[in-house]
Amino acid sequence: MKKHPKSSSKYNGVTVTYTWIRDDDLEKYKPATQVYGVVFNKRGEILVAREKPTDKWQIPGGKPEAGESIEDTVRRELKEEVDVKAGKVFPLGAQKVEMPENPSRLEGKLFYQLRCVVFLDKLLPQTPDPASGNTWERKFVPAEKITDYVKWGGQVKPCLKTQ
Repeated sequence: MKKHPKSSSKYNGVTVTYTWIRDDDLEKYKPATQVYGVVFNKRGEILVAREKPTDKWQIPGGKPEAGESIEDTVRRELKEEVDVKAGKVFPLGAQKVEMPENPSRLEGKLFYQLRCVVFLDKLLPQTPDPASGNTWERKFVPAEKITDYVKWGGQVKPCLKTQ
C-alpha cells in the first residue's frame, strides 16, 4: 500500500490534519471545497499570488461552483483572480483535510482541496477580482524556491512530486 505524506497544524486554534494523495482521478474526492492551479510558465517557474500586500503568497484557486468541472473551476479562478489564460490542465492530486472540530458546518469534518498542474497560455492584463474588487499581485518564482513562498500545511513539496 502506498504511503501518503501527512502533516498537522493549527488553523484558528483548531487541529487540522492534511494528507497528500497523488492521483489523476480527482472526481472521486468529495466534497471538494477548493481547486488550485499550479501554473508553470515556459521557464518552469511557478505562479504565486496574493490579494493584498499583507497576505501570504499562495497558489491561485478557489471554490467550485455548482455543476462546474474541476478543469472549469481552475480555469475560471485563474482568470478571475490573477488574469491567466490557462493552457493544458492536468490533475495532480488531492489534499485530504481532516478537521474534527471544524467551526464551519458547510465544510464539515473531512473535505478535499484539489490540485492541478496548469501550463500558462497567456498572461493577461490585470483586472480586479470580481469577488473582492481587489487586483491580485502575481509573480513567477523558480520552482526550487516555491516553499519560500507557499507553505500549504507542509504539503507543498509532496504536491509537486509527480511520482
